[in-house]
Amino acid sequence: MTRKEQKDKRKVDILYKGLELFTKKGYKATKITDIASELNMSVGLLFHYFKSKEELFYELVLMGVNTLNKPIKFDDITPIDYLSNFVKELFMAVKNDINMARMFILMPEAQKEGTPKRIRDLALKINIIDLFIPLIIKGQEDGSIKEDSPKVLSNALFRSIYAICEGYAIDSSRDLPNYNCIFDIIRRY
Repeated sequence: MTRKEQKDKRKVDILYKGLELFTKKGYKATKITDIASELNMSVGLLFHYFKSKEELFYELVLMGVNTLNKPIKFDDITPIDYLSNFVKELFMAVKNDINMARMFILMPEAQKEGTPKRIRDLALKINIIDLFIPLIIKGQEDGSIKEDSPKVLSNALFRSIYAICEGYAIDSSRDLPNYNCIFDIIRRY
């Protein structure tokens, strides 16, 4: 492994350990010394990668925003199938990488009062509930999604997904449900 590859790997290790601790303890309660200690690294070395806890947290929130900030294209697929595929892929990703589940805890944590303003402002740029409203509306138009407020349906669907991912992040020995079962919340019968 080259020196650059080692540095890149160490930075990723710091990010994921930070993610783990921020989601377990919260931003305020997590100390930079906690992260360094968990990695058997000096605080000085950690500061070589991130100049502060805030910078580390910001980088994690930016990762979350960039993951969610992708355009939704569903021209060739029905909205209910798009949502179903999205959740199927999400659950597979969560099962393969616990850090995906931890992001579901981190992003709402970053939106709370008391989070440094620049981080909170960044986190508030993404509202997953609003992102999926056009899909819900299109599904209502094609008859696959029940009639109700699109915002309420999107909220119910994604709060369910959030709770499932949060539970999995806390205890990964839990089985994830079949991804299709959550669509009963919005599916028209």
